[in-house]
Amino acid sequence: MFDTLAQYLFEFKSLALPPIGSFELEDKGAAADFAASTIAAPSWVIIFKPYYENVETGGNSALSSWLAANEKMSVNEAEGRLNNFIADLQSRLNSGEPVNWPQLGTLVKKGTQIYFEPAAAYISPFTDVTAKKVTRENASHHTLVGDRETTTAQMREQLLLPDEKRRSGSPIMWVLLGISLIAAAWFLSQKGCNPAATGNQQKVESTKPGDTYKIN
Repeated sequence: MFDTLAQYLFEFKSLALPPIGSFELEDKGAAADFAASTIAAPSWVIIFKPYYENVETGGNSALSSWLAANEKMSVNEAEGRLNNFIADLQSRLNSGEPVNWPQLGTLVKKGTQIYFEPAAAYISPFTDVTAKKVTRENASHHTLVGDRETTTAQMREQLLLPDEKRRSGSPIMWVLLGISLIAAAWFLSQKGCNPAATGNQQKVESTKPGDTYKIN
C-alpha cells in the first residue's frame, strides 16, 4: 500500500490520509548542471500537514476510486483496504513506533503531534540524465539590430577589429614581399652593385650644329 499511495502522491501532488495528515508536493523543476554535465530530474519537496484527532475521516472518494481502478477491484473493496491501512498506521504511531515510508520518509508521533521526516531534501521517482553542451563555432543565425534584420555572421564581419583585419591580410602581404625580394636578388646578380647599372646604359652622341650664317 505504501508504494501505491506514493504513486498517487506523485501523480496528483496531494494525498490526504485522515486522521493522520496530508502530504503535498512542492514542485522543483529540472535544472542543468554544466559542471557535472547532467540535467537534474524534476523533483519535489514534501510538505506534511498533520490533522487534528477530530478531523472527518470521510470524503476520500477520489482516492478510493483511483485505488479501485489501479488495483482492479471494486470501490467498496478499495475503501476497505484504505481504511485498514490508515487504522494500522495510526495504531503504530500511537504506540510510539516510527513508521518508515519507502521513497518518502518517516512518520513519528511525539505526544499528541505527528511529525514527518523526509528521506531527502528533494524527492523524485526519476533519475538525472547526462547532457553535454554543444558549441557551434562561427554559427550564423538571424538577429534584429534596431529595425534592421541581419545575421550574426554579418555582425561579426562588421565588428571585426582593425588588428584582426590586418592579421587577415598579412599572408598576401608576405607573399608580395617575398616576390619583391626575389626579383631584387635576381637583378643584383645580373647587374652587380654598380650604381651606374641602374641607369640608362645607352651612349648619347652630341652633334655639332652647322653654321647658320657666314661673314663676308
